[in-house]
Amino acid sequence: MSIFKTYYPTLKFIFKFVLTYVILVVIYNYYLSFFQNQTDYLTLWVGKIVSGIYKLFGMNVQSIPIKTEPGLKLIIQGQYVARIVEGCTAMSVIIMFTAFIISFGQHIKKTLIFALAGSVAIFVFNILRIVLLGYLLYAFPQYQDVAHRIIFPALIYGFVVFLWILFIKKYND
Repeated sequence: MSIFKTYYPTLKFIFKFVLTYVILVVIYNYYLSFFQNQTDYLTLWVGKIVSGIYKLFGMNVQSIPIKTEPGLKLIIQGQYVARIVEGCTAMSVIIMFTAFIISFGQHIKKTLIFALAGSVAIFVFNILRIVLLGYLLYAFPQYQDVAHRIIFPALIYGFVVFLWILFIKKYND
């Protein structure tokens, strides 16, 4: 039994993480199941916010639903630059972030507040990331591959790691 005591904190963390992650993924997939072959509301909302930000800067931008598949066409100044699909909402990242925070948290109230605040921060950061990526694809299409596959994923995951460290150091005993 002493080996169990030794590894209890680690096993508890893993159990809480897996349980939270599975529950959140099941809920999110249930939501997505209502949108077979059509764009879900969250993706539509992300497209609307992204377009609105570009319009604040006086740019002619549209995010139009794609007729043949779920997603949106991002059109900047009349140029089709990217698709915004369900994966662009950052929900999978938010789910992973939340599962970690809940698994690591010591105090329910602090943990839930940080999980909610961090999820909102990730959502906002992700919107800004999409805006910057879209502009980069519009202005410098030759950098599409490195921007979409390396730089911009590193930004979102780096932000999540920053939030995790912040939680561990500042908000968790």
